[in-house]
Parts: sequence; structure tokens; C-alpha cells
Amino acid sequence: MHLRNILLALFALLLTATAFAGGMSAWEEKTPKGNTIYHDGTAGGWITLTMDTTEVMFRHFYFYKGCTIATDDSLHYIINENNNTVQRFDNEAAWKAAIKAQHLNPLWKREYNDSYGTDKFGHILLLIFFPIPLLLPILWLVCLISLFFPSGKFFAARKHFSWIYPVIVLLVIFYDNIPQSI
Repeated sequence: MHLRNILLALFALLLTATAFAGGMSAWEEKTPKGNTIYHDGTAGGWITLTMDTTEVMFRHFYFYKGCTIATDDSLHYIINENNNTVQRFDNEAAWKAAIKAQHLNPLWKREYNDSYGTDKFGHILLLIFFPIPLLLPILWLVCLISLFFPSGKFFAARKHFSWIYPVIVLLVIFYDNIPQSI
């Protein structure tokens, strides 16, 4: 009886999750400025950004300085999410000139496409098929604890691994959770 109640509660929780008809390729995320960006999972690769009452559809984009710079086959956009304005360009040269004039050309561009929301599943599959990332935290903990015991073997390696590993983990977390270009 107790197990049945737990399963019913779990099933009820799953019903509250957002579901899309496109299956695993459908996603919905928030932009850095809080607007909704989504892909319905269709094979066409169209991404929709919704700001208040405005919807813009495109195929490729990047975030920079509160703007979403986007493009598709023939149209190009500069979507300023700070004041909810959309600049639309039919000419790629004019679009690039506007990007340069508004200083929206980052030093390091992180471009995205329709796999923006689904690329987070890759980490889970990586952990399943490649177990070394699971073993690294255990190795780090062993190195950290071993620094407190008097042993000269591999002391420099243990000392450096004890601080380098957390720094790399933090950089990966920032890279994964902050989608802005630099």
C-alpha cells in the first residue's frame, strides 16, 4: 500500500512536467533576460523567441549584451531584450554593419541552433558510457584526504590535482549554465 502511494505521487509529479509533441528534440528555455525561447521538435529547425506579444522565428542565434542576434535563410535579426525591440534585416551586409555599429560582435561567439535545449542530455549519456567523470571526484577526494598524511610520494601531483580539479569543474559549470558570448 505504501509503495503504491509513492508511485501515484511520482506519476502525478510527472504529469505536471512540460511535454512537447516533438519528443526529445523539443525544448523550452529562458533567455538570459528572461524571455522564452523554444523549439517544438520539428525537423525544420525553427526556433521561436517570445517577448511579450512579439514572436520571432529563426534558425541560428547567439546571446550578447542583452541581445539575441539571430539569422535564418534570408532574414537576419537583432533582438534587443532590454527594451523588447526587434530589428529585421533582409540584407546580410546591412545586418553585419548594424552589429558592428552597435558593438554586438563578441570576442568569443557561442552560436546555437535547434539543439540548444537538448544538448544538456549529452552530459548524462556521457556519464553512462564513459565512467571516468564519475571516478574523478572520488580520486579528488582521495588526493585531498591524503594531503593530511605524511607521505612524500606524489605529493606535488596530489597537491596540484586537489586545486586544479575543482577549478576545472567550476569552469565547466559556468560554461554550461551561462550561455552568453564573451
